[in-house]
Formats: sequence, C-alpha cells, structure tokens
Amino acid sequence: MQQLAQLEWLIQTDVGCRGIHRIPEDNLCTRTQGHLAKAIQFLIEHPGNEVGIVTGFFIPNVQPPAPENDGPPGALFLARGLNRLGYPVLLISDRYGLPLLAQGVHLYANQLDHCELIEFPSQWSRSDHVAAQDIRYANNNMMMEEVRNFFLNHDRLSCLIAIERVGPSHTLESFSKQENLSDESNFNRFLSQGPGESQGEPFTMNGLPVGQDTAPIHLLFENKTIASKPIFTIGIGDGGNEIGMGSIPWRVIACNIASAHAGKFACRVAADATIVAGVSNWAAYALIAGLYLCLNRADEFLELFDEAAETKLIESYFQTGIAVDGKLGHPAMSVDGIPWELHKKLFGLIKAIVVYYQ
Repeated sequence: MQQLAQLEWLIQTDVGCRGIHRIPEDNLCTRTQGHLAKAIQFLIEHPGNEVGIVTGFFIPNVQPPAPENDGPPGALFLARGLNRLGYPVLLISDRYGLPLLAQGVHLYANQLDHCELIEFPSQWSRSDHVAAQDIRYANNNMMMEEVRNFFLNHDRLSCLIAIERVGPSHTLESFSKQENLSDESNFNRFLSQGPGESQGEPFTMNGLPVGQDTAPIHLLFENKTIASKPIFTIGIGDGGNEIGMGSIPWRVIACNIASAHAGKFACRVAADATIVAGVSNWAAYALIAGLYLCLNRADEFLELFDEAAETKLIESYFQTGIAVDGKLGHPAMSVDGIPWELHKKLFGLIKAIVVYYQ
C-alpha cells in the first residue's frame, strides 16, 4: 500500500496548475485517495479477463480540429502492459479517436498480441443529430441497442477503463443524487454556475460544448448493469470533465478546478475507481507500474516502460498532425502544455519507485 500511495502521490503533481488539490482539506485527490490501489486490486483478482479501454477527446476549435494527445498514449500503454500479463484488451473510441489508437497499434505491433480496435457506437457520425441528442438524454432506443449489443458481443469483459474521455455534465437529477437539495446555497450555486440549459452536454475545460463531436461512449459506463456479469469501471482524468469524475461531488470540482467553467463542465458519470492525475497519461503509467509491482514482476515493467518508445508515439502524432496538445491547441512535442522533457522526468521517478521496491 505504501508503494501504491507513493505512485498515486507522484502522479498528482499538479504541474499544469489545474487545481486538482487546490483546497487542501477537500479536493479531487482527497476524495479519490486509494482508488489507484482499488483499481489494481480488481485487476489482480480477475486475471486474464477482458478489459475495455476508452479514450479520445476531440477539440473542434483548434487548427486543425483534432483529438488531443493526452489519453491515447496512456490507453496504448495500458493495453501493452495488460496484454503482457495475459489480459485481452479492447481499445475503444469514436471515429475521431480511432486513428490515434491505430497509429499506436501499428507502432507497437510486436507488443500487442490480444488487442482489438473498436469504434463505438458503430453508426455514430458528427452529423447524426439523434446520437448528439442522446448525449444529453441517454434514452434513445437506437443507442441503448448499441450498448446491449456491445455487452452481448463481449461477454468476457470484466472491466472498463476511461482515460481522458470527456463525459456529460451534470443534470439537476444527477446533482440531487450527490447533494442535499435543502442546502439552498449549494443548490443556488449549481443553478448559477452549472451547465444551465445545456445540462448533460459535454464541455472542454474552456466551457466549449462538444456534444456534436463526441460519440456517447459514456453510455457503456452508465448502463453497465445491462451486461450479463458485473463490470468494474475505472475513470482517469485530470480536469473534472472526464468519465469517472461523477464519483466526486459537483461542488468539490467547482471549488477546486482553476477554471471559471468548472461548475459547467464537471462530469456526472461516476466509476468504481476514479484516478486523478496531473496529466491523465501519467495515471496509466502508474496503474501498470503498481500492477506489476504487486505481481512481483517489476523487472518486466522496467522492460516495458521505454521512454524512447513513448517519445516515438508523441513524435508520430506531432509529425503527422493527427493530434494536438489540448492546452496549446496545435500539434506539439508536449502534452497539456507541459514540455515532453518534463514528462520524461516523471517517467524516471516512476521507474525509481519501482526499482526501489522491487
């Protein structure tokens, strides 16, 4: 537990000043303390079971419009690490995020033996207004049929992981499940700072609605009980608007995250384990590091965690222009505005923890 706590503490270094632990006594990190260990414990107890990994955050107002480069690298690292331990993996995204995953699958082909790329939902497109509306209301029959078919076709699935995948904002109903509506001040704050008439819409950190550009993959998390067996869900994020952040009360996100739009974009979708990090990719590295440590396979993790391989993926995104730095708004050798050299230093610290305890 000490090892995992140190990994969790390390990845919550807020280099980008997002505000994930701005209020010391009650923040996104204190509310999810120990969730990294909880996620690892589930994976240890379910060896060889299929794991679905969801990612892809499309940014429509940048040039060129593209998904950001936080999320897919972490998803691909999770896939490689889990495959090596015998877990089959489904890499899931919409038509905007799939090219990033496909590029990584091609790059790491020799490390991915049991990995399938899946577009979900299969019929969604940007011009599909029915699908876009479903993001807000989550009750469209066509979309629910897609959810049922997904679980029916993947009956070995035991775990869904969302990494840096935007999810729908709160509604009055979801807010009321978290909070006591008799608290008039908190209720009034939600009315004034929440999503207002855009309840259920997913937003960027800048408060830009992206429902039309975001396939409703969150429905897999909100309707996991449709599956024939229990599905454990893990949500990974760094800003409050990602799938999994519904595990944290709306007011905690609204008070901590350093954005005037925090109350507007706070995601309503919860997860069984929510891992908060300074950069979402970092949580993926820590999750696999902790898993290998707990299985006494640290040497294999050190072989897997190759800074040169991670750098090559980021370089490929930069050179082809298919992904952007989500904060800078253009292709770059950085993630979330943080230069790649700093990410590599964090890699070294994760490795140092693994080496110390192996």
